[in-house]
Amino acid sequence: MAGEVVQLRKPERASDFGELIDLYLETRDAKTKLERLQKDHLKQYNDVLSKIEGKLMEHLQQHKVQSLSSDTGTAYLSHFRSAPIHDAVAFKDYVISNRAWDMLDWKANVTAVGDFVVEHEIPPPGVNLKSTIRLGVMRK
Repeated sequence: MAGEVVQLRKPERASDFGELIDLYLETRDAKTKLERLQKDHLKQYNDVLSKIEGKLMEHLQQHKVQSLSSDTGTAYLSHFRSAPIHDAVAFKDYVISNRAWDMLDWKANVTAVGDFVVEHEIPPPGVNLKSTIRLGVMRK
């Protein structure tokens, strides 16, 4: 069954709503099956990539360097930090009681600001709307 291609029926050929519902369920099931098969197939690639990443990471850390370069590309470390809140009430109480306002980020909702700009053709007062494109993989 791996690699089996399911021939999908065309909705234009359905003669009534019952048939459309059957077709929908049949198509959804076929899609789910294909996604499962694809996930299983991709696992082997992800496993190999994880092993390679582990070896590269080990080498970078062992030699205390931030990047490695070859004729075909560059492997590099990107440092990202996050501080997810797991107890909002405790954090809020701490910030307020210690006046630790620097621990907070107060920011505009990007989606809402974007919608505002579409509607009003300018950003709301005190806000700049920016768009950034980031690239993290390099090939020579």
